[in-house]
Amino acid sequence: MDYEEKQDVKDELKNPSFLLFVFTCIGFQVLITGNISEIKLLQHIGAGLVFIGFVSGCVGAFRQRYFKKGIGLMLAGGIGAVIYFI
Repeated sequence: MDYEEKQDVKDELKNPSFLLFVFTCIGFQVLITGNISEIKLLQHIGAGLVFIGFVSGCVGAFRQRYFKKGIGLMLAGGIGAVIYFI
């Protein structure tokens, strides 16, 4: 890879929407694995990863001045947290 391609990869990995996607996907997989195996620790770790994904996506949306997207992510994360803890 040349220098420009390396910079593009670095910029993409630092993008908050990428973090939202990665943490949310991994978190859902760990959460579902915890539900299937009935291991509470895995369930809590998965829920934490999903929450971190939504928070990083929300912060990234606000930094890029996408206020509607940020508020939507905040509401989705809040509703998900309420459902999880009920």
